[in-house]
Amino acid sequence: MKPAPSRLAENTNLNLIYDPIYQPEPGVVLPIQTSKGPLVEDYLYRLYRVICQAIEDHKRVLACRFDLTLPHGVPLPEDAATNGPINRFHKSLNSKIAHDRKMKQAQGIPHGCRVRYARAREISQDGMPHYHVLLLLNLHAYYTPGNWNYEGKNLFWRVAEAWASALQVSLEDAVGQVRLCRSSNTSCYYLEPANGYQGLPALFEWSSYLCKAHSKQYGGHVHAFETSRR
Repeated sequence: MKPAPSRLAENTNLNLIYDPIYQPEPGVVLPIQTSKGPLVEDYLYRLYRVICQAIEDHKRVLACRFDLTLPHGVPLPEDAATNGPINRFHKSLNSKIAHDRKMKQAQGIPHGCRVRYARAREISQDGMPHYHVLLLLNLHAYYTPGNWNYEGKNLFWRVAEAWASALQVSLEDAVGQVRLCRSSNTSCYYLEPANGYQGLPALFEWSSYLCKAHSKQYGGHVHAFETSRR
């Protein structure tokens, strides 16, 4: 039997992991999803680092994942097939979160919120990209992602508004392209020092889906996997 490749054929700088566990540093062993094929080691490490950075930022962290797709039957910007829309999405969401925290601070609620994220760009059957976005936020500021049924402003609607802005379409056309992902009957994970961050293994296993090698596009001046850097 031919041995499984240890490196990604499309980019031999990227190592592949087939085992269902990952050790990002000595003494830390985390479960990962490999049912969809091997995962990219570099992506796993970057995922681990951005989660650690969010913990350093806030101590208590809300983690939730949104899937973003492109609508059909409406005009889209010329750069819809590039990373242009997802970059505009992050810029818009950061602005909305900053505005919300400024308004809350004026009401005497002091908690700020740096937005950390990991995102994967994958190609749908129609040849267009879609995105899996893990958001890591201050749990003191946001305790739940909410949902589309809420009539006021919540995190879900801010994500939908940011995606509409990024695609230059109406909120009505964008909201159906935003899906809050669920895992084991939960739509979010909490990382808290009070319980020794017990939620980290489950969150990492769930989020490692973003690191799979399959269905991504490599090269072409687009990034298949990105994390926040600031």
